[in-house]
Amino acid sequence: MLITKQYSQFSIVPRSPVIGGTIEGCDLSELNEQGKVELREALWEYGVLFASNQHLSFDQMKEIAYIYGEHLEKHTFAPTMAEEGHPEVVLIQRLSGDQSKTTTDIWHHDVAARKHPNVMSILQADEVPFGADTMWASMTAAYERMPPALKLLYANLDIDHDSLYFALRHDFGSSDITVEKIASLAEAATHPAVINHHATGKPCLFVGNGYVKRVHGYETDVSEHLIKLANEYPKIPELQVRHEWQKGDVAIWDNYGTAHYGVTADVGDKVRRLHRVAAWSESIVPSVEREVLVSELADTMPIEHRGAA
Repeated sequence: MLITKQYSQFSIVPRSPVIGGTIEGCDLSELNEQGKVELREALWEYGVLFASNQHLSFDQMKEIAYIYGEHLEKHTFAPTMAEEGHPEVVLIQRLSGDQSKTTTDIWHHDVAARKHPNVMSILQADEVPFGADTMWASMTAAYERMPPALKLLYANLDIDHDSLYFALRHDFGSSDITVEKIASLAEAATHPAVINHHATGKPCLFVGNGYVKRVHGYETDVSEHLIKLANEYPKIPELQVRHEWQKGDVAIWDNYGTAHYGVTADVGDKVRRLHRVAAWSESIVPSVEREVLVSELADTMPIEHRGAA
């Protein structure tokens, strides 16, 4: 049974038992301060929020992003609306006949190769053909679904993330986004494979199939198997929500607690165009209280295995 949750300026209808909620009765550009606080808390609860018929300006999208972090992302190599005066607005676009890679059609967390990845993103549809949807998966639920032995394994791992490796591994880019340009950025960071969510404290899987280079300190063969295994979890339908876009739709998502996948590979001669704004914070990094987490996991293991844990 779906239970609508009422807030002061809007209500939210769950989209699935695990992840996602639809915002109703609200123009996001007209939220007062209490409404903004409630929108922030709702995002941590639902993972991704959807609102239809918004048609927000770029400035209005930025204002919503500022609810979640004091800085707006300026992407270092993706196309943006900088020439129009909005370097914080990323253009996500596949044109008719465009064969370049978009790298949205993999399960990933955005800009994970940075020390401070985006806390959240807001994405608005401009033109999206039928079938070119976006999916999100709860990485909190992904971690919860793991058997205790796997939880313990990933709780002890760190993952190296690297923008150059991302570009080479997924053949990303076009003529104006060169490997040399991405290499010059030197964007690389190491994050725990399991993090404590900054707002809820809940552990969630933070691996993804985008910027990941290898399991820190592991040989390539073993590392690839561990990364692949972790990335089987977002593929589980019970952990997902899928949104069919209409012009003016908005999605707001938690970039730490969810992974997402843009369905763009089979749009044929259609145009797919959306705009994204994201926020980050100097006070928020992917982190884990590892000793506490491992101790709690050890208590859940069968007695005969606790010594090994």
